[in-house]
Amino acid sequence: MAPHIPDLIAALVRRMQSAQITGLRSSLLLIFARMVHMSAPNVEQFVHMLISIPAIGYDNSFVYVMSEWSKLQGEIQGAYQIKVSTSALALLLSSGHTELGKVNVHSHLIKSTAGITTRSKAKLAPDQWTEVPLPVKMLGLLADQLIEMQEQVLAGDDEASDWEEIQEADVESDKNLLYSAAAPSFGRTTYDQLEAMAKAFNENQEDDEDDDLLSVADPLNEINLPNYLADFFRNFSHGNRQLFDHLCQSLTQAQRDAIAVVLNG
Repeated sequence: MAPHIPDLIAALVRRMQSAQITGLRSSLLLIFARMVHMSAPNVEQFVHMLISIPAIGYDNSFVYVMSEWSKLQGEIQGAYQIKVSTSALALLLSSGHTELGKVNVHSHLIKSTAGITTRSKAKLAPDQWTEVPLPVKMLGLLADQLIEMQEQVLAGDDEASDWEEIQEADVESDKNLLYSAAAPSFGRTTYDQLEAMAKAFNENQEDDEDDDLLSVADPLNEINLPNYLADFFRNFSHGNRQLFDHLCQSLTQAQRDAIAVVLNG
């Protein structure tokens, strides 16, 4: 791992914790997602690195980042951004790292502070959430992405046509593409990648042209997400059926049904 990477991550965590705008936090989150890909197939080094970095109010940066990720994943917009963040979640969950099971994150909102406008009142009556182990939340988020894509197909969305034909050759191609895109390790981070990370610090960024160019140039943009997720769920369920069944018990019926579609397809 390059010596400057921990310092960069620490700065990103501080910026993310100070950001008030959800869109900015989502942009910073995508940098962490891209780093998961950069660390593949040794995703454990990404986890260990974040664990070693402090985060105010949390046990460490890994707990903080994954807590934010579990809240913001559904807010991420754009086909490229969704591909990067969703496939990164799948990589993390596939790693089977023991630290994943030690983290609890928000699941469902019990009581909302809607209507409260001042910070002092919000502190007295904060939102109340149920909590679930991180692996349950991650599997649920991936299942939610399946649901969204399946609903697009039912609605006749032309952009979702990729879902109609999930072929083994295409899945294998996506797997090869993923690991090819992840080839630059932490020790070989390119200047262009660091430039892309640095751009996220600019809260007033208004020109999306450079972002579009980056997404086009990134091999991850070529991932067929329906194929990739179908392959992930098959491998994850076959690799550790007991764990898979245990996690699925905490999912909603709609999430379990969406997973069943790809497992039985």
